[in-house]
Amino acid sequence: MEQPEVVMIGLGYIGLPTAALIASNSVQVHGVDINPNVVETINRGEIHIVEPSLDIAVASAVKNGLFKSCYNTC
Repeated sequence: MEQPEVVMIGLGYIGLPTAALIASNSVQVHGVDINPNVVETINRGEIHIVEPSLDIAVASAVKNGLFKSCYNTC
């Protein structure tokens, strides 16, 4: 069986935690946002919102290659 992949549209207060949770379960997540600053921040393994422990989950997912975001083309 092929490994599933998920596309998350919008990486704000709902999309980013959801994407990080999905990626923490070893599922590849492609995040899309219209704000290039948000995309660049996430791709550095950092977050742009305040949410307890989310920074750890995002950093881990990015480091493990399970979460990548884009604003133009993925």
